[in-house]
Amino acid sequence: MKSETIYLESSLANLAKARNFISKMAKACGANDEDITKIEISCDEWSANIIEHSLGHDTERGFTIQCIKNGNKFIIVYEHEGEKFNPIEQERIDINDHFSTLKERGLGLYIMREMMDEIHYEYVKNTTNRLTLVTTVTRQYIHRQVLPYIIPLRAGNYVLLMVIFLIQE
Repeated sequence: MKSETIYLESSLANLAKARNFISKMAKACGANDEDITKIEISCDEWSANIIEHSLGHDTERGFTIQCIKNGNKFIIVYEHEGEKFNPIEQERIDINDHFSTLKERGLGLYIMREMMDEIHYEYVKNTTNRLTLVTTVTRQYIHRQVLPYIIPLRAGNYVLLMVIFLIQE
């Protein structure tokens, strides 16, 4: 089992550092580009949630990200001190309702649930929020490939398709 950890101050400027660290670790663990994109999107969302909703932009506070490779599982563990917030207990979004009311935010947890295989939450020692994201990694492709990833989002009688193209180099 391989593991590495980074500590980041609570600043949106550190989102790129978090993404780069996680991507580098996922790639080192053998994840393909599609897996890495899903991991990046999920982790960007959770990193931003910690900064914006829990720690604020207080650079005196921060959070850790630990990446672990365990067999074909890539595990990302976020920890930060603060009030208990269990995202798993949050009500699941009705996509039709969300778009019919023209909400501009609030899809982060929905997207994370769609992109990760498992999400676990613990409140450790009544001080620390720990969120664990787990995905099964697929080995890198040997040849160049374009991989479309389509996320259907429904709003009433309409379907919005978010398409991400992954190009294997």
